[in-house]
Amino acid sequence: MEYLDRRWEGWVIGSGMIESGAKQYQTRFKGPGMQWSRTGAERLLPVRTAILSNRFDELWRRVYNSQKN
Repeated sequence: MEYLDRRWEGWVIGSGMIESGAKQYQTRFKGPGMQWSRTGAERLLPVRTAILSNRFDELWRRVYNSQKN
């Protein structure tokens, strides 16, 4: 991989950002006493992502309104 080229293009090269993001999910999915099925976790991942990206309200309105029609 051409790291300098990717950095110049604006890509993050280090793993710190990815590791930090993973910890945000772990706090929700690996709490004390929590057990998730694969299906349950996969269904909750988009919700958690929307919350962490501050887009939950926007996405909720879109989904809610699409269900009413």
